[in-house]
Amino acid sequence: MPSFIQNWPLHAALLLTFNCSLTWLNLVSKEVPEPYLDEFFHVPQAQKYCDGDYTWDPKITTPPGLYIVAKLFKPLLGCSTASLRALNIAAICLICLVSYSILRTLRTPRSQNAPLNVKDGDKDPDLNDSTLILDANTALNIALFPPLFFFSALFYTDVMSTLVVLLSFHMFLKRSTFGNLLQSIGTIFIGVVALFFRQTNIFWVAVFPAGLAVIDALKARAPSSTSKKPHIVGDILRESWNNGLVHDCALKHASLQDYGLLVVTVAIAAMRSPALVLQVASPYLVLLVLFASFVIWNGSVVLGDKSAHTATIHLPQMLYIWPYIAFFSAPLVVGPMARPAVMLLPKQFQALFERYHITPTTSKFPEILSVGLFILGAFLAVHFNTIIHPYTLADNRHYVFYVFRILRRHPAIRYLAVPAYYACAWLVTNAVGASPNDEQPLKQKRENGHPTNIKTGRTPCQISFFTIWLAATALSVVTAPLVEPRYFIIPWIIWRLHVPSASASLPSQERCIRSWYDLRLGLETLWLLVVDVAVTYIFLYRGFEWPSEPGKLQRFLW
Repeated sequence: MPSFIQNWPLHAALLLTFNCSLTWLNLVSKEVPEPYLDEFFHVPQAQKYCDGDYTWDPKITTPPGLYIVAKLFKPLLGCSTASLRALNIAAICLICLVSYSILRTLRTPRSQNAPLNVKDGDKDPDLNDSTLILDANTALNIALFPPLFFFSALFYTDVMSTLVVLLSFHMFLKRSTFGNLLQSIGTIFIGVVALFFRQTNIFWVAVFPAGLAVIDALKARAPSSTSKKPHIVGDILRESWNNGLVHDCALKHASLQDYGLLVVTVAIAAMRSPALVLQVASPYLVLLVLFASFVIWNGSVVLGDKSAHTATIHLPQMLYIWPYIAFFSAPLVVGPMARPAVMLLPKQFQALFERYHITPTTSKFPEILSVGLFILGAFLAVHFNTIIHPYTLADNRHYVFYVFRILRRHPAIRYLAVPAYYACAWLVTNAVGASPNDEQPLKQKRENGHPTNIKTGRTPCQISFFTIWLAATALSVVTAPLVEPRYFIIPWIIWRLHVPSASASLPSQERCIRSWYDLRLGLETLWLLVVDVAVTYIFLYRGFEWPSEPGKLQRFLW
């Protein structure tokens, strides 16, 4: 456990997050002192709650969690527009802190019985643990994520909603495999709190962790075997039927067949152990029952005006998410695409790119069948299910308005975008499925009998996680007719938390070969700051007026 001084990277990340968000808040308070856009509804509603008036504005469709927080902090901060906005400064800093804790939890814990290789008078292996820096840098980048950071200076729901979902995920990671009563109560409580901020959080506090928990429990229940796992389909199915084997493999090595086997073997293992499935999933089932009861009682998922927020099936949302992730995480995902160009450079420059983990040494070429199915499904979704909400076309203050204006310039453009959707999906999948770059040298050291005190990094992303992440993302966005960058915040963060970075601080003899620092993280920080500065500058200083509302300044935002 690193001490306060040893954990300086986290403190630096928190300080940077606080300074950036506070600077942003001060600028907004100076240039936009009055409530803007959705704040026009949120601020008066919160001030009503502060005054003890709980009557509901029917134009507000989200739950009252934001206003309850305002009520709780009224004695400390008051309920002016500026003080209400300041609540999100604390929330964005807590997001940085919780993200860091999640990243540390995701790292494989060092075996307590493993011998330590302490040299040169080092008393604590954490002193040279570079993963502290890597994880703090990643947590900082999550806090700087533009669609999230932007709203840290406005009184919107998104920042606090994201914080509570991350707390739920953190609690899930800290649970025991089969759970206990106290953990179940905590899971239900934090899940209910999350639902008080946004209805679609049900998929991230119930469906997503339930799927992961059930698969973890089924894999733990299956008898361990010293023999090699079967690779032939018939043998895998037979082993699943006889012993409850769940077929799971690293994402980077997976084929379409592996995904099919995952679904089938999970179903077989679940039928063999229904009591176990119910035991593990019970707190999440309680959340689902509570949510369903609310929907039945309310007559709809949304509160207030239900006419403008009717649920529908909007499959292209699962196409839009890939360029969304690829754009904001460009320094992390462009490696495979940049590698052919890097290979044309002199050897010393190639080594430099590899040393700082900018380009991967290998990347799996996509299967023809998977490419064909994706392209076919995407064309069908675009042709039959493209939905452009009236709000999207009516409000030119949102960047999505201009994206769809491009897509609507010619009927062919939306079809020409399909290959770009696939390219982005392939890059994003490669990024999260990659193995830590120092995995091989550490493996060789252990095989050669050399003890190591190095924290090895996380287990490579498994297809079970990726499948459940895809399912939860789909459930949370395909029912929304409106395309909003904010709807993809939580899917991006969960994905980002699982993107591996260079793992541990390598021994000195290996540092000369590969750098301990993943330079992509620094490039990502710079990229996110560039986007943040550009968007905030445009919001503050590049306003415009509508002819229908002369004298009233309109501002661009997500």
